[in-house]
Amino acid sequence: MSSLLNNPAIQSSLLPLLLALGLTGLIRAAFGPQLGGRLACAAIAMGFMASLVLIQAPVFPPRSASQKLPYLVVIALALGLVLDSLNLRARAVSMAGILLSLGALGWLLGSRIDRIDLAGWALILVLMAFALLANWRITAAADRIDGSIMLLLASGGVGAISLVGASASIAQTGFAMMAACGGFVLWNWPRLRFALGASASCVLITALVALCAQLLFFTQASGWALLMLSPLLLIDRLQAQLPGLKNITHPGPRALCLTVLGALICAMAIAVALLSGSPSASGY
Repeated sequence: MSSLLNNPAIQSSLLPLLLALGLTGLIRAAFGPQLGGRLACAAIAMGFMASLVLIQAPVFPPRSASQKLPYLVVIALALGLVLDSLNLRARAVSMAGILLSLGALGWLLGSRIDRIDLAGWALILVLMAFALLANWRITAAADRIDGSIMLLLASGGVGAISLVGASASIAQTGFAMMAACGGFVLWNWPRLRFALGASASCVLITALVALCAQLLFFTQASGWALLMLSPLLLIDRLQAQLPGLKNITHPGPRALCLTVLGALICAMAIAVALLSGSPSASGY
């Protein structure tokens, strides 16, 4: 068993997927149809956290950006559980997620604030814009499967780009997030059973912002490739505008359509990462 858990492929795929899949049902059964239904999405964060601990054991006090990620996930999960338990409005959830993402950026980059040049500040503004857009779009799509698909594909895209001249550990983390999302999506396809609440969205968006910050400032990942993942947050609107696809409204086929559109966007972003080579477009 220990050899299986030490396998990077298991840590970043099968383990988080199965944990998220199993815990979603357990949370629903333990807390009932109302509260359990709202908290079921916390299974994504729990499956991801279990994988994250295996990928890199927590260190206290954390010093590097990667060491801070598990603590960010715990903070985001705790905040998300409170928000879902109180059943607050979408605007409050979105604002809380934005503040959390901005706080994560400050904690990750605060130690090098005096060494950030003009290009670095531009990257920070882009990351802040991504955090704003992600929290707004995911919160708006919480009662559809759209939000889960967007985060699943964004996590996989970040993981794949991390493999191109960047960091294997960040790639593992991205794929673990993707797998955990996949376990939750299986419950919601072809029929939606559980909304994507703050217990999942706060964790995943905060983790994505943190991973992108690490890639841009501490690795040789392509900034342009990461930027090309941004349209994933708009695939529902893209599908609604494309001839031949906008008439697909049944939840099951529509989810497949959104996944294909998102996969094409990811493929283009990965192609840009491969073509740009190892140097980061940002200069960091």
